[in-house]
Amino acid sequence: MNDMDFRKMYEEKLVSAEQAAAIVKSGDWVDYGWTTGTPVAVDAALAKRLPELHDVNFRGGILLWVPEIFKIENPAEHMTWNSWHMGGIERKAIAQGFAFYGPMRYSELPRFYRDFSDANRNDVAIIQVAPMDEHGYFNFGPNASHLAAVCETSRTVIVEVNTNMPVCLGGFEEGIHISQVDMVVEGSNPPIAEMAAARLPPRWMRPSPNSSWRRSPTAPAYS
Repeated sequence: MNDMDFRKMYEEKLVSAEQAAAIVKSGDWVDYGWTTGTPVAVDAALAKRLPELHDVNFRGGILLWVPEIFKIENPAEHMTWNSWHMGGIERKAIAQGFAFYGPMRYSELPRFYRDFSDANRNDVAIIQVAPMDEHGYFNFGPNASHLAAVCETSRTVIVEVNTNMPVCLGGFEEGIHISQVDMVVEGSNPPIAEMAAARLPPRWMRPSPNSSWRRSPTAPAYS
């Protein structure tokens, strides 16, 4: 196949965020891409529809911003959020009664998906990705993690294209081909989220530059 064939497939699968959100139904299991791969446009469209649904089960993790689905009225009546790796946003959602932690060994996460029986397969995967390249691939950016396994085992795969998503090469499960995608949404291209730097502790809590705490004699001392 050549670039023209891939572009034709792309155009045939191109839908609006609202059309993509419309395929989610009550009782579905929906995987969001995590960290920078969390969808934006489809998430907003799904949040508008979610009050009509019930028992929609989302999976994701390491949220860098609060998804719109978290902001609906009484989210616990319509959804659960199941996180493989929790940050502060998700811990607050636990306190609100609609989020849960899924304990697991991170290195085995792809196998969790691939070991699902057909009856327990994920229903929908929604992932923010880089634009399609000349070979027909969408790169997952800096958050590939287990997403290839998610796409491989989901009944419906939706990619949300963000032109700001950096392409991160690795040669192994770092993207998905247009032939494996069911729907393409062109998002609003928001800036890619960044995790804020940690604050240094007060000076009186910092170790002495001469203390044995320092791991290396070449490590810089605090200024």
